[in-house]
Amino acid sequence: MQQATNTIPNNWICLNEDSIFFKLLNDRNFLNFKVGSAAVIDTLGNNRGQLEKIEGLMTNLLHQNEFYVDSITLTATASPDGSVKLNERMSKERAYSLRDYLISKLKNKGVSELINVRWIGEDWEEFSRLLKKSTEIRNKEKMLEMIAGMKDKDATELEIKSKFPQDYKYILANIYPKLRAVDFKYSLRRVGMVQDTIMTTVPDTTYARGVELLNERKYVEALEVLDTYKDRNTAIALLSLGYDKTALEVLAPLPTTAVTEYLKAIACSRLERKTEALKYFHKACLLDENMRYRGELDPEIAELFK
Repeated sequence: MQQATNTIPNNWICLNEDSIFFKLLNDRNFLNFKVGSAAVIDTLGNNRGQLEKIEGLMTNLLHQNEFYVDSITLTATASPDGSVKLNERMSKERAYSLRDYLISKLKNKGVSELINVRWIGEDWEEFSRLLKKSTEIRNKEKMLEMIAGMKDKDATELEIKSKFPQDYKYILANIYPKLRAVDFKYSLRRVGMVQDTIMTTVPDTTYARGVELLNERKYVEALEVLDTYKDRNTAIALLSLGYDKTALEVLAPLPTTAVTEYLKAIACSRLERKTEALKYFHKACLLDENMRYRGELDPEIAELFK
């Protein structure tokens, strides 16, 4: 396993000469599992190298000083071979298995709270993208038409297999392995980016404890305290845990301020609602011109302008 350092990975983006870095939004990895098994085996295939890559990057992110790691979303996907029901179950089990493996390896008390587990099952969207890109598959246009009109995933996969056996042989060997992946999305925030949005006015001691937990980045415990208040700090706790839609619902009825609009922009950015996110960000800037500079430092806002 790689040693933890404070060095930013080479594939991060440098914004300017002052060495302001953006987060690595996604890290894609490919792991081998035995048929019908969710056990993470480091000696299987190229797993050792992939696992060391994941552990090394995660360790570096947890120990560097430029950004806080607000959350890590782990998403497992599967290829269409086999039944939809089985692939859904296996991608879920493998996602949780990998999460548990990483927690045991990293031995970081806070990492279990940071990792949010997701699974897709059969990744037909990526399958279509790779089909379009391929120059080796003769009948890819017909396959793409079948996928576009797909009503039954199992039936469509079987039809592709039976109608185009030579192409399917290539797909099985060269494309399906790329669909059995684990994606990591790191939600990072520059040091101080969250802290200076936290409200410090404390109406009671219980609330004060919730704010204290929020400042300590103990987001699960903070949310347990702050959830009943439904205020800005509640929204910050929700955003820090990846509950972006719920955070947006909490923010909606709150008084309009530069900070609430900025937080709405973050939530919409994560929910892939780019137009709304930009609207909220521009409104935040109108209310407080300093928000524009903050947005330049915030990866999730800067991403909107790409």
